[in-house]
Amino acid sequence: MGGIRKIKTLGGCLAPLLWRGVGVRIAVVSILMSQYSCLSAQVTASFKSDSTRIEIGDHLDMKLVVSAGPDIVVDFPSFSGDTIGKIDIIKKTKIDTAKLGSKTIYSQNLTVSAYEDGRYFFNPFKIYFLNKSTKVIDSTYTNDWQLMVTTLPVDTSKPIKPIKAPLKIDYKLNEFTWWIVALAVLIVAIIIAALLYYRYKNRPAPTVARPRPKEPAHIWAVKELKKLDQEKLWQNDKVKLYHSRLTDILRLYLEFRFDYYAMEATTGEIMSKVYNLDIGMDAGSRLREILSLADFVKFAKMNPAPDQNMKSIQDAFAFIEMTKPIVEEETIDNKKIKKQALY
Repeated sequence: MGGIRKIKTLGGCLAPLLWRGVGVRIAVVSILMSQYSCLSAQVTASFKSDSTRIEIGDHLDMKLVVSAGPDIVVDFPSFSGDTIGKIDIIKKTKIDTAKLGSKTIYSQNLTVSAYEDGRYFFNPFKIYFLNKSTKVIDSTYTNDWQLMVTTLPVDTSKPIKPIKAPLKIDYKLNEFTWWIVALAVLIVAIIIAALLYYRYKNRPAPTVARPRPKEPAHIWAVKELKKLDQEKLWQNDKVKLYHSRLTDILRLYLEFRFDYYAMEATTGEIMSKVYNLDIGMDAGSRLREILSLADFVKFAKMNPAPDQNMKSIQDAFAFIEMTKPIVEEETIDNKKIKKQALY
């Protein structure tokens, strides 16, 4: 609580009497000494340890105990650092408070160690306290303390011996029960995961069947393209919607015409599959241009020129015309009848 303050006593009131004689002075001094002795006796402090001698690196348990009377507030040392003098504090507990009759007992345990041999001397610790009734701040001291740190005896006349090997310890099976169970569960889980992987890795992804139009795929697609052209989306600054609708029509056309589910496929996946669907190079090239331009519009926020927008729908009409079912001719009663394969 800072420095030691002067004890407030009745001396201030008795100051004028000091000039009345030596007897009065002696009386005042006696009163002051008795009051100081009474105040100091209200607080005692002691530093205790299990031993005063340890070997270098060993741990030593110490305990600081402060006993305070009623109306006394103790400023308990905080030991904020990690050392006391030249010894290290390994561990410290919280300050414990207990009641013993009218007194309050404060205590704290410390575990210390030293890493240099020698004798360590510690002066008494100063403990500050406040008397709440008199508002006097005073201090008391712990006992002094010393610690002797010794090293292991070394016989320099003999050669240095190698470090001993670790001791062998016999293990029991029940010590590893949980490890064995955990390992078994892990192995079973790996086997199950491997079986599921090899079972389903080559299984094609499930496809969602969409209702097919009642009319042939190419007729349906042409009607949808005409509707799209009449809506004039790109002319009204709805370029992204225009190209999305256009590519969706072509993707559905591939599904209805060739049974290829292209709605969830990327442009690269569609083009790698298109040439296996008996689609000519010219038709494939037109489809690639339509899909690629749409990707730029949807993902790169490209704003195509008007002639590019018009060319996309024109190429879409051409693609459907090039890939629609082949018309076969059959002669019945000298009349040629056209038969068209719908799907």
